[in-house]
Amino acid sequence: MGHRDAVVHRAADLCVGLRAEFEREINEADVLKFARNCGDMNPLHTDVEYARSTNLGARVVHGAYQVALASAMAGMYLPGRISFLVSYHAQFSRPLYFPCRVAVRGEITAWDPDNARGSLEVVVAELPGEIVTSRIHVGFTCHEGATKVPSPPPNEGRPLPSVDAKFVLVTGASGGIGSYLVGELARDYSVLAVVNRRPLPSELLGNPRVLQLKVDLSEPECISNIEEMLGGRSLYGIIHAAWPGLLQGGLLSVPRQALEQQLSFATFHTIELARLLASRSKNEGGRLVVLGSTAGTEKPSLSTAAYSLAKASLEHTVKLLAPELALKKITINAVSPSFLPVGMNLHANERQRLKAKAAVPLGRLCETTDVLGAIRYLFSSDASFLTGQNLVLSGGQI
Repeated sequence: MGHRDAVVHRAADLCVGLRAEFEREINEADVLKFARNCGDMNPLHTDVEYARSTNLGARVVHGAYQVALASAMAGMYLPGRISFLVSYHAQFSRPLYFPCRVAVRGEITAWDPDNARGSLEVVVAELPGEIVTSRIHVGFTCHEGATKVPSPPPNEGRPLPSVDAKFVLVTGASGGIGSYLVGELARDYSVLAVVNRRPLPSELLGNPRVLQLKVDLSEPECISNIEEMLGGRSLYGIIHAAWPGLLQGGLLSVPRQALEQQLSFATFHTIELARLLASRSKNEGGRLVVLGSTAGTEKPSLSTAAYSLAKASLEHTVKLLAPELALKKITINAVSPSFLPVGMNLHANERQRLKAKAAVPLGRLCETTDVLGAIRYLFSSDASFLTGQNLVLSGGQI
C-alpha cells in the first residue's frame, strides 16, 4: 500500500454505496514486525516448524493485521481523513497465508447525515484468486464539523413563551423528519426542540415559537436538563423522532454496543420520555407519539435486522405503556411510515426509490406530510380514545 496522503471526503459527499479499494503485499517481514509491535508472538504466525505441524500447515497472517487494513481503509481512503472509528466487528472466513497480495475493498453500508455516523464494510481478498479471507464492519463518525462548519448562534438563552402556552417536545429535532415536524407544529404549539450533534436549521432558530435544547438522550442527566429548561411549565405532548442511525447486516454481525444503542432508543428512552410527560402533563392529559417503521413487525428486514428488532421493540413498548399512561389521561401511539425519502433514506439512489415506490399499491412513496397528518390527528381531541396503537403508513402494502 505504501504511505500516501489521506483522501479528504466531505461529510456532505458521503452516501450508501460509495466505494474505495487498495492493494497490499504482505511478506514475512511485515508479519514479524506486526507481531513484535502488538506483542502477539503466537508461533502460528512466527514459527515455521510449529505452524507446519498444525492442521493449518503453514504460518498465517494475524487476524488483527487484517483489521488494521480495515483501519487503513477507513482512515486513509473511505471515509478518509474526516473519520473517527467507534467500532469493529470482524469475521474471518479462511486463513490468509503469507507471502501474499491482497485487495482491500471498502463500501459504505449505512450513513446517517443528521448525526454524521455510518458503517463501512471492508472485505479483504487474496489475489489473484479473489478468495475472501475476512469481512470487517467498521462503525465511524466524522469530526470535520468541529473546525470547518460554524454553528448557528444558539437560542438557549431566548425567553420561553408564557407559562400558559401549550408545549410540545420533539426529539431528533435536527433530523430530516424531525426539523420538518418542528416547523409545522410551531404553527400550533410552542416547541422545545431537542438536538444532539447538529443544531436546528437557521430558519427554525429564528422562529420565536421554537426553542432549541442540545442534549444527548444517552446521557444520564438528559431528562434533568429538559426539566430545568421547562422550569415550571407543563407539557402537552412529546414526539420521539430521534434514532441512532440505520445498521446494516444480520443480528449475528452487529456489534453488541450498536445493538444496545438501537434498543435503548426504542425502549429505555421512550420510557423516560413517558415518565417526563406523566409528571408534566396537566389534568386534561397529553399525547406521546413515537416514530416507528414498517420494518418493525409489519415487514422485518434481514438486511437491517438490528433496526427491525428495535422498531418492533418500540411497538411493544408503546403497547405496554398505554395502560399506565391512560391513568394520567395520556395517550401513546406509534406512527410507522414505509420508505420515507428523508433522513436515513435521503441519499438512497434512484433505483432504490423506484423499487420502494413499485411496492406501494397507492403508487407513490410515503411523504413527510403523511406523517404530519397522522401526528396532527393523534394530537387532536378526535383521537382521545386511541392509545397503544401502531398507525402503519404503508400505502396498502401487505
